Amino acid sequence: MPKFSKVLVVTDLSEASNRSVRFAYALVDEGGEVHLLHLLEQESDPSPLYAHYSPDSFNLPEERAKAQAAVETQLRKLVPPEAAARRITTQVAATVHPEIAPGIVSEAKARKVDVIVMSTHGRTGLKHLVLGSVCERVLPLSPVPVLVVPYPK
Repeated sequence: MPKFSKVLVVTDLSEASNRSVRFAYALVDEGGEVHLLHLLEQESDPSPLYAHYSPDSFNLPEERAKAQAAVETQLRKLVPPEAAARRITTQVAATVHPEIAPGIVSEAKARKVDVIVMSTHGRTGLKHLVLGSVCERVLPLSPVPVLVVPYPK
């Protein structure tokens, strides 16, 4: 049976996305490691999912560092209290990538994780067509299993 000692969990800090965090901690073996990740997308036009970031500010190293530090503070608040009792260590990171799905896969490879955990927002119809599904784009690229946590209907 597969063992998961290193898990990458990805969140965009929305309520739907944060649901995946508890699943990631449940999957990891005692004494394991969870990599809690938020990707900041640097692009020329703001993405509707990350409109609260100004893409131009990422070109300035001090602004990028400030944005990353703020996100990492939010990520630390998501660590479940029982993680310490299970001796699970947490690595938090807010990284910048030009595209989210390839960025997630790149981070998974670099961190040598056993599994990726992420949520789906449950969008359907036109919203799904326009915004797409990051999960759908990660699945064919991922070298490791991907656990997708559905948004409750």
